[in-house]
Amino acid sequence: MSKFAAWDWDGGEFIPLMTDNIVEAIYTAWNYEFDVYENNRDSYDLIFSGTQDNEWNSEMLEKYGIRVIDHEKHRHLQNIETGEIYFADWQKEMG
Repeated sequence: MSKFAAWDWDGGEFIPLMTDNIVEAIYTAWNYEFDVYENNRDSYDLIFSGTQDNEWNSEMLEKYGIRVIDHEKHRHLQNIETGEIYFADWQKEMG
């Protein structure tokens, strides 16, 4: 069972995200404009939505130790404790 799932708007169903890493899960789903949910076996709790603002998402993600910030030309995830900014794979490829 995957720890995280994305909501497929077109398919009308939850799609398991094949990672337990919150950053990878969010960047994968965000790329498809899907919301991210934590899979709690019998329910799904919304933890991230690309349509919501940074403040809303940061509040939802605080328990995971990350927040959403504006950095350069994109929105990114950032580690609250260390300040490390996480980049999606496609952002790394851009240099």
